[in-house]
Amino acid sequence: MEKHVFVSYKHEETEFASMLIHQLTAAGFKIWIDTEQLRAGENWREAINDAIKDSFALVLVVSPDAQRSEYVTYEWAFAQGAGIKVVPLLYRQPTARLHPQLEMLQYLDFTDKARPPWDKLLRRLWELQGESQPYTVVVSRDAPTPVKSAVAALDSHNAEERRSALKSLAQMNHPAAYAALVGAVQHPLRDVRVDAGFLLAKQTQYKDPAAVPGLLDALTDEDGRIRIAACKALGDIGHASAVPELLRIMTGSADADLRWQATGALGKIGEAAVPGLTEALKDNDWKVRRSAAEALWGMREPSAVPALVEALTDRNDVVRQAAAGALSGLGNMAIPGLSEALRHRDAAVRQSATDMLNEIGTPEALEAVRHWMNKGQKR
Repeated sequence: MEKHVFVSYKHEETEFASMLIHQLTAAGFKIWIDTEQLRAGENWREAINDAIKDSFALVLVVSPDAQRSEYVTYEWAFAQGAGIKVVPLLYRQPTARLHPQLEMLQYLDFTDKARPPWDKLLRRLWELQGESQPYTVVVSRDAPTPVKSAVAALDSHNAEERRSALKSLAQMNHPAAYAALVGAVQHPLRDVRVDAGFLLAKQTQYKDPAAVPGLLDALTDEDGRIRIAACKALGDIGHASAVPELLRIMTGSADADLRWQATGALGKIGEAAVPGLTEALKDNDWKVRRSAAEALWGMREPSAVPALVEALTDRNDVVRQAAAGALSGLGNMAIPGLSEALRHRDAAVRQSATDMLNEIGTPEALEAVRHWMNKGQKR
């Protein structure tokens, strides 16, 4: 019987675990997880024991929740006792020191969400399964010959051959070809990473965050058109891991077109970009403050209201107009934050909040103003 990979994680990390399982399955590995295969009413400990003994590796998702879980602890401890290799993935930093038995193991660092080392994980698992991998990008042993040939060409010294191989992989409707594209995003050669990022994004209709690392590399390309295309693609994917680099461009790039594209991309990403954008509203450069307000304008995120209210008193009228537009676009969603601003220590902020509530003009907004005015008259 072909052995499988046992995935051990705490259910709070289900989103990451789903991505992990997707990557392993696409690479041709059989997977065992208790949420899908542990039948109701079955003796869970016996079932877990058998599943671990039938695996060739246990992949452990390390996080504070997993560290506290007696079930997760039991699984990796039993695996070690049974002689099964444990491969820890550091997903979130533990809040306490790891168990000494885990500290001795070499882990793969997945805390950088923009550059998850999927290829290193797949290579490690192939090694544990006893399969050699002659190419930089890991390929399933049962992958079709065209996929293996394309993967081999990714290591070519000829750039055109590498580019052609990536295009071939993108055109193949096979899980192994998809897995190879994901692996190519981590390739040592920058041109392979960048091209793979664009092809993977397009192939998945800009829904797969696995393309993000390659697109982040593209943001530093010498060709301005490639940088702008990368910004747009990152915004379409909308993954939070792109936020720091897009903020860096929005606040510091000398290329006005690129700054504009980064602003639009951050606006598409949404809630994850709010903290960085609200901080950018305090930047010394009014153009940066304007860009931040414009990005928030299209997001309709209530969490941005307090910072936008502050921006209503900005010394630059363009920034004030953008902040007012963002708050108007929020409508009733802005009322709680504006009502809170009515108690601000700065009279200018209080007045701006009052004016904005009056401008929104809904019954709820006008009631908030009346309530505040009546409260003030009673003092």
